[in-house]
Amino acid sequence: MRMELISPLLNLLPKEQLDTVLNQDYCELDNVFLGFVEIYEHLSQIIPTHFEVIDLGCYLAPQGYYFRNHKKYVGVDVTELKRFEFGNTEHHVKTIQDFIRCDLRIYELEKTFAICSYVPDENAKSLIRKTFKNLFIYYPCSENVFMEFMK
Repeated sequence: MRMELISPLLNLLPKEQLDTVLNQDYCELDNVFLGFVEIYEHLSQIIPTHFEVIDLGCYLAPQGYYFRNHKKYVGVDVTELKRFEFGNTEHHVKTIQDFIRCDLRIYELEKTFAICSYVPDENAKSLIRKTFKNLFIYYPCSENVFMEFMK
């Protein structure tokens, strides 16, 4: 039996993937911090399961677990580390901008939901807003707001 860990998601992820992904050199996740996954759990409950979910800036994608019953979970990030995968997972190693310019044409945007969480790149967020009808973007503070606050 797996011990109860800080993030409830840790007890749901496949143990073999958990060990492989979290034990990589340069991995910034561990059994205390899996990323900002709570938002994804709630989004998975309101995004229709017949939608494809595109997670722009997914990092190692433990949050993909919450979308395992959706049509498809697409993780986009520049990291080349091994990511979590579920039966419906597709990963792209590239920038958000390159993904939108080069790969988006294969998706039916009316039935696609884009998520961009904790990505500080204002240009990427602007492009996402222009591109997707169904989207959720969250960043707790933009650099401009922070700089104004620090004055």
